[in-house]
Amino acid sequence: MNSKYTWIIALVVLVAVLIAGYLLFQTSTSKQGSVTQNTNATQKTGTTEQIKQLFQESVTLTATGFNPQTITVKPRTRVIWLNKSGVTGTVNSDNHPTNLLFPFLNLGRFNDGSSVSTLFTKLGKYTYHNELNPEQKGTIIVR
Repeated sequence: MNSKYTWIIALVVLVAVLIAGYLLFQTSTSKQGSVTQNTNATQKTGTTEQIKQLFQESVTLTATGFNPQTITVKPRTRVIWLNKSGVTGTVNSDNHPTNLLFPFLNLGRFNDGSSVSTLFTKLGKYTYHNELNPEQKGTIIVR
């Protein structure tokens, strides 16, 4: 066999190996991009595109107040307040009655059976209350 053809065959094999290696690396990287999060003892798995749906927590407004009263979440978590109190409620920033401490938490009134939500992006401790029943208070801790 001519040495010229041997080099050409070797070069073709080398290129094929490099392409195969690149494709395997890309598949491996995309699998590592999937995210697993344990939320409320239920394991959820998804791709990084679905991560926005995974960082979500809920608080229920009942006749006796917010439940849970305090939750701790990660940055980029959407908190949803569900009204199951039987009456109209609110989510408003402290301090009552000015509601100026965390203006983005002034979500306003929401009827029984409906919900309001906001996204928490910065670390901190955020306090709020039900403007229509100021004794009903809650805290979101982002860390």
